[in-house]
Amino acid sequence: MEGVIFTEERVDRSCAKRDEVAQIFINYRREGGAYAAALLDELLSKRFGEGQVFRAARSIAPGSDYSKSILEAVAECGVMLVIVDDAWLLKFSSGIHDLASRKDWVLREIEEAFKYERTVIPVLLSGVGRLDEMSLPEALIRVARLQYLRFDYRNIRQDVNFIAEQLIKVCPEIRNHQGERDC
Repeated sequence: MEGVIFTEERVDRSCAKRDEVAQIFINYRREGGAYAAALLDELLSKRFGEGQVFRAARSIAPGSDYSKSILEAVAECGVMLVIVDDAWLLKFSSGIHDLASRKDWVLREIEEAFKYERTVIPVLLSGVGRLDEMSLPEALIRVARLQYLRFDYRNIRQDVNFIAEQLIKVCPEIRNHQGERDC
């Protein structure tokens, strides 16, 4: 095509560094809480905007140092939701936590949240009873004393609305973006 000049249009689509800090950090164990964490992430992101919710599997850009990304997100968040399912409880009651506590990211994220004095809210999934201090490692005993919320598969819509209302109360920095997208 003689006489036609093609110009390359470059559009920056990177989301690696956002101006917005994720106010809600979702802490979960892959063995059982991953699906609930993903659903909660999806529903809260629709309510507040994707940039307001951090879930490692979605929020960490490819090629990023995941440990650095996670620790920064915990330090910057306003509130941490700790997804508690039966597998979460079994991991700690089995005694395995004593052997590999430094490799346990669920434990480490919660310890970091306490270190930075972030609000930590246990979210008990369907069928999970109240947390027992005696079955938790010393670093997590405090979690058993915290007021919890419920997320039950039979009441998803009602529970998410209640969780969202409570998040706004404890973390006013969360903005209510109905359907807004970051990228």
